[in-house]
Amino acid sequence: MTHLPLAQVEEHLQHVTRQFAQWRASRPTSRGRIPQPLWAQAIALTAHLPLTRVAKQLGLTPQVLKRRRDTARPVAGAPSAPAAPHFVEVPPAAWRTSTAEVEVQRADGSRLRITYSDAVPALVPLLQTFLETR
Repeated sequence: MTHLPLAQVEEHLQHVTRQFAQWRASRPTSRGRIPQPLWAQAIALTAHLPLTRVAKQLGLTPQVLKRRRDTARPVAGAPSAPAAPHFVEVPPAAWRTSTAEVEVQRADGSRLRITYSDAVPALVPLLQTFLETR
C-alpha cells in the first residue's frame, strides 16, 4: 500500500480484520500459526496506522507484530533503508572554537573579566571605557 486516504486505510483494516476472524474460525487447532499473507497485510497496515491500533484490532500482540514488522523484508518498490554513512573526518578547527580570557584591574580594585571566542573582539573601546570610569 502506498500513500492512501484514511478512509481507504480504515476500509482495508476492516477487510483484514474479517480475514483474521475467518481464519480463526476455520483453523483446525486453537494454536495454529497465522498464515504469512495475513502477517504481510497486518505489517502493511502499520505503515499507515499506529502499530498498537492495528494489533488491537486484529487481536495480535503488539510486541510480536513489531518484531515481525522490523524483520520483514522490504516490499518491492519501497525505498530501502539508507546505507551506513561513510567515515567523515571532521578537522578540529571545525568543531572547536578557541576562547580567550582577559582580566583587567583598576587602581581602585574593580575588576573586569571577559571571556570571548570571537576571532577579533572589539576589546579596546571596552577596556578604555572601563579604565577611564571612576
